[in-house]
Amino acid sequence: MGHNKTHLLAWIMWGTLALAYLIGYFHRLSLAIVLDYLIVDFKIKDAAVAGALVAIYALIYMVMQIPTGFLADTWGARKTVTAGMLIACGGSFIFAQAPSVFFAFLGRGLVALGVSVVFVCTLKFQLNWFKPDQFATITGLSGFVGNLGVALGTTPLSLLVIRSGWRNSFLLIGAFTFIVALACLFLVRDSPEDLPGKRKKPLKEDAASFHHLWGALKKILGNYRNYFLIAGTFGIYGISIAFTGTWSILYLMQIYEFSRSTAANYILVATMGMCIGFPLIGFVSDRLRLRRQPLLFLFLLQIAVWCLLLLWNRGQPPESALYFLFFLMGLSSSSAALIITVAKEINDPSFSGIALSVANGGSFLGMSVMQPLLGFILDFRWEGLISGGTRLYPLAAYRGLFATCLIFLIISFIFISFIKETHCQNIYQAPQKNFAGKAREHI
Repeated sequence: MGHNKTHLLAWIMWGTLALAYLIGYFHRLSLAIVLDYLIVDFKIKDAAVAGALVAIYALIYMVMQIPTGFLADTWGARKTVTAGMLIACGGSFIFAQAPSVFFAFLGRGLVALGVSVVFVCTLKFQLNWFKPDQFATITGLSGFVGNLGVALGTTPLSLLVIRSGWRNSFLLIGAFTFIVALACLFLVRDSPEDLPGKRKKPLKEDAASFHHLWGALKKILGNYRNYFLIAGTFGIYGISIAFTGTWSILYLMQIYEFSRSTAANYILVATMGMCIGFPLIGFVSDRLRLRRQPLLFLFLLQIAVWCLLLLWNRGQPPESALYFLFFLMGLSSSSAALIITVAKEINDPSFSGIALSVANGGSFLGMSVMQPLLGFILDFRWEGLISGGTRLYPLAAYRGLFATCLIFLIISFIFISFIKETHCQNIYQAPQKNFAGKAREHI
């Protein structure tokens, strides 16, 4: 098979996995659009419970990151993502038809279980099919496609929910997920050796060994630098998604009295910031051959955003500034892609799937901790007002939310300031060495 045809096939397969990633991103923020409907339909009284319904996605996603690393390194992207999409499809159907909050949790949990395997498997696929110096750029492109899913989960979902209801909307999502599962099964191949006419390299006996993989996990967890990355993704991504994906719509509807579709537009703007930021930041970092300085700059940018949300007009910035603030929040959050890239460069490349999983887990640790915590803070400052079955929170409650996010983000910034500058090279290898194998030299 010729070079150009193989290169085209690599991008087609990447695009298929990116669609699966888009679905996962859609679910990440979609409940913010329908949260007040869920509160009424399932008779949820406490914001902490509503936050937990949203956070179960992040919690299961986080727990699955290390198992996903094992699956990516052994079972491969094709089988793992196909199975994940089928599970997510079932979860969407259960969630859409849930008669009680228990089944809503069950459906949401199955969705999280299914989509949790996609990102790390996509990164592993990239390592097998593309050149090392393309990694941050392609990871940024994956983030761009993923954030298109977030965009679909904002204003478009809001309009669909208004027209068809939230249950029918999630039934449609489940059907699309099934189609993507079939596409992954029939189109994706784990490496160039899996193509017709290629001789597949024999799997090293110890590469699939549980004990060998367990040893690799202990080695990765023993690398203190990884904990800086976990703290970084916790702050720069987990906190912003905890807000935009859960409480932002209520904040905009209750404090600014926006309609649902208008409030969703602001989340769409934040998503556009991430869509632009993921490929742009990866590209700039690869060209500058710098990781640490761009990361620190983007952390400071997001800290400035939270300061303005907290202090400007006592937690109610002018409407004219909101689009800009939400855009900057999304743009700076996209630096999570650089943190994931650093994880590839500070760990043994033989077990890149596990290393990427560990670093990526920080994002979902942040979401799973912050979503119910922020709900608890809102409940703590609630003054007893209810409208349409939904609690009305005063501006002071949202200021407490902003202050909490700012404190956690500053702590995260302190940790990320200690990361090692890799200059886009794996620290375990000599410069210019192609650690993904000879097969990728043909792409």
